[in-house]
Amino acid sequence: MNNLLDIKEYEEPAVKICPNGTEGELIELGGLLICLPKRPPKKNIVGYKKSNDMQVWKRAPMPKELSRIKSMDEWAEMPRQFREKFRPYIEEEFRRRREGFWFYNNGTATYITGRHYMMLQWTKLDVGYPYFLNFQREIFLHMAACEADPRCIGQLYTKCRRSGYTNICSAVLVDEATQVKDKLMGIQSKTGKDAQENIFMKKVVYMFRNYPFFFKPIQDGTTNPRMELAFREPSKRITKNNKTSQMGEALNTVINWKNTTNNAYDGEKLHMLYLDEAGKWEKPTDIRDAWRIQRTCLIVGRKIIGKALVGSTVNPMDKGGKEYKDLWKDSNPLERNANGRTRTGLYRLFIPAQESLEGFFDNHGMPVVNTPEHEVKGLDGEIITIGAKQYLKNERDSLKHDASELNEIVRQFPFTTDEAFRDSIQGSLFNIGKIYEQIQFNDDLFPNPIVTGNFHWKGGEKDTEVVFTPDPNGRFRVAWMPPAELRNQKLINKGKKIAPNAELGVGGVDSYDLDATVDGRGSKGALHLYNKFHMEYPSNTFVLEYASRPPLAKIFYEDVLMAAVFYGYPILIENNKYGIARHFESRGYDGYLMDRPRHLLAANSSTIKSKTKGIPSNSQDVIQSHAHAIESYIHNHVGINYDTGEMGKMYFNKTLEDWIGYQITNRTKFDLTISSGLCLLAAQKVKLKIKKSDYSEKVFLRRFKAY
Repeated sequence: MNNLLDIKEYEEPAVKICPNGTEGELIELGGLLICLPKRPPKKNIVGYKKSNDMQVWKRAPMPKELSRIKSMDEWAEMPRQFREKFRPYIEEEFRRRREGFWFYNNGTATYITGRHYMMLQWTKLDVGYPYFLNFQREIFLHMAACEADPRCIGQLYTKCRRSGYTNICSAVLVDEATQVKDKLMGIQSKTGKDAQENIFMKKVVYMFRNYPFFFKPIQDGTTNPRMELAFREPSKRITKNNKTSQMGEALNTVINWKNTTNNAYDGEKLHMLYLDEAGKWEKPTDIRDAWRIQRTCLIVGRKIIGKALVGSTVNPMDKGGKEYKDLWKDSNPLERNANGRTRTGLYRLFIPAQESLEGFFDNHGMPVVNTPEHEVKGLDGEIITIGAKQYLKNERDSLKHDASELNEIVRQFPFTTDEAFRDSIQGSLFNIGKIYEQIQFNDDLFPNPIVTGNFHWKGGEKDTEVVFTPDPNGRFRVAWMPPAELRNQKLINKGKKIAPNAELGVGGVDSYDLDATVDGRGSKGALHLYNKFHMEYPSNTFVLEYASRPPLAKIFYEDVLMAAVFYGYPILIENNKYGIARHFESRGYDGYLMDRPRHLLAANSSTIKSKTKGIPSNSQDVIQSHAHAIESYIHNHVGINYDTGEMGKMYFNKTLEDWIGYQITNRTKFDLTISSGLCLLAAQKVKLKIKKSDYSEKVFLRRFKAY
């Protein structure tokens, strides 16, 4: 059956999840368009005669007569009349397992998948049977689409703490393993002990033991297995009446777990693989490398034969978070290769903490996100008087003077994916606490001062007048522009064009010399413009950000030139990047390129040499000064200034996020950090000679701690 449905209004097809092929409502989850089953007539939807407030999920207990039966062998020994009486009930449960279930929830006809139904109705947890929670419905719907889509290898779910994903995946493993023949299901976690004890024994085995008899296949092995749950034909099966059982055929399917190594299942054919806490796998195990190997166990040739369930909260970047973040970036269903797959083969999903926070669900399983006007009765019977979002903000506010703790609670209970992938403050080069304060402020800022667009020559004629055109897909992000009388000013000195507004601001560029690679990867060109201190215009603030890699390097060079001409600011470059310097020279704008600032000359340099455009990128003096400049700027102008109580005016989140991850020993991938630091160096007026010994023991390389 073709599960992909072309929709006129959309470029990408929708994924049909109805086992019978029906087509109903369209929804979007994680960038994936999903087609739900067709809604049945009202009379076939459970709860349609009840009032809205009485329309809730309610588990229906098994009939008492059936609850006494523990195995299919016992069922076979019951009188025929008894079996005929309850056969329709059992058949209906199998139908719901396959097709899913419809019920009215507060006036809304609600569909849940068969796997979700099995979890709610038949999967017993250590605290009893689970509640219906709407965000988990979304997880199951997305999971169903991942299973139905022939292009997808599985689901990647980034979550907050205690969202129940381990229970969900364990329940799915048991549900699937008890239905299919000759298959292998695998489990890995951040450690082998976690996989064995916390998932396999405490959840998978426990869930299976509490399944109703009619869903239990023939089992080989002990009742409390430690290594595998095997549905094989036992050598001899004895009933309670000491009779040899002949009932049923073994599925020959196995659920097992493996230790946390990159190649744990290498060479196996997997039908389903659960990778628990994938954002917490630490070296020497690498979740990205592990996935490259494990995915081959789910594919034969071009055919996908199995599906993966991957989920986690996110560790700090140096403790498994970076590798997981890379996995996340390459799992966007809106970015596919020529075969229609994402680079990982996975489809990602994120649900904000305020929609999945334990204790903040009403009687219908819907999240109480915002503070209600009137009291709301929760699922647990407790009264909810505050929304989940406000509750989490209150927790954050109480930690605003403890940057490390604040950072941790934001990462564990994120509102956005950016928050989910926050790095740890400990060991960071810069004051991440202040940076995150600024990011959060920017996210809530309305109206946002940043305008996205492009610069171009008026009428397409070069060297005339540069104009700016807003464009949501533009390469430039602009927070301030000079007034009209300062734009496109021309200044000639000794026959050379020079920047006319050098007293107002400066620019910094991280350039490149090679055209874009075939796969579009490689370093981006980065540009920042910065306003120095001024009594009339915004001071000590970045006003423009650019990070892009056009197909031709000359396009980037011209972008930089046009921005410099429009603002009239001189630009500081790295002098090992010759392409941009040649471009400016060939166009007669080499006067816009700054000489190396005098305070950044080497200690033994007494004069400025003839070739002084830009600064050397590999000079340790410059590298250390560059880091100092950013550190000082963050301290004075980012986040809350505790002397004045004012918030900083650094509005460019991409640059802020680049500062968070910056590594002074591996600078090449931090394009925005390089260009912004060059801006700050260019803006410095203090002319100090820097001695190498002054930097030999700087904390940037060793023992910097958070503020």
